[in-house]
Amino acid sequence: MMIGRGMGRMMYIAALAALAGCAAPAPKTSEPAPLGLAGYTALKGQGGELIVKRAGTPFTNSDGAEAKRAANSFCGANGAVTGTEDNFRDGAWIFPGGCA
Repeated sequence: MMIGRGMGRMMYIAALAALAGCAAPAPKTSEPAPLGLAGYTALKGQGGELIVKRAGTPFTNSDGAEAKRAANSFCGANGAVTGTEDNFRDGAWIFPGGCA
């Protein structure tokens, strides 16, 4: 039995539609997904701030330049928005301006 072009297309579209229903939506979490860079972790906070942590030994107050370089790497070509409001807390550097 031969299936005509129109009927074949309809069967193909129906099969694709059935498969589309199998895709599970991404889980919703209250915590943003961490951004990846070897040796560092960055989270975008609820207020848009960028929170940068170092794997292993936590940052100290004197590690601002290193944290800023990591933040710029996470943010890509436009870099992080940094300034006088950047602060250190609990082993992490916080950049309130987030990414540019």
